[in-house]
Amino acid sequence: MEAVCCGVPAPFLPNASVSAVTASHPFGGGNAGGRMSCHDVMDALSRAVTVWTRMENQPHNVNIGNCKRSLIKTAHAITQLWDDVLAEEDKREERALCSG
Repeated sequence: MEAVCCGVPAPFLPNASVSAVTASHPFGGGNAGGRMSCHDVMDALSRAVTVWTRMENQPHNVNIGNCKRSLIKTAHAITQLWDDVLAEEDKREERALCSG
């Protein structure tokens, strides 16, 4: 189980090393399973929409295993995007320190 502080999972804390925390996480993250391509990220996000639609409209007919696999792929995509945002934030902070 990952670290939680005040109800916030460690990957979302500002000073946590996301790659280090999420690399062994079942959802992936960091470089676990390799970096997803743009196409894979879009596919994963669309799968989440499909799961949500099916759960809203016909929850009794969904294939739970497929839903779980789709959501795990989606979690990997979101974790990768989160890492990308944090990396960009770090770059901007470094540039600000160097220029000022």
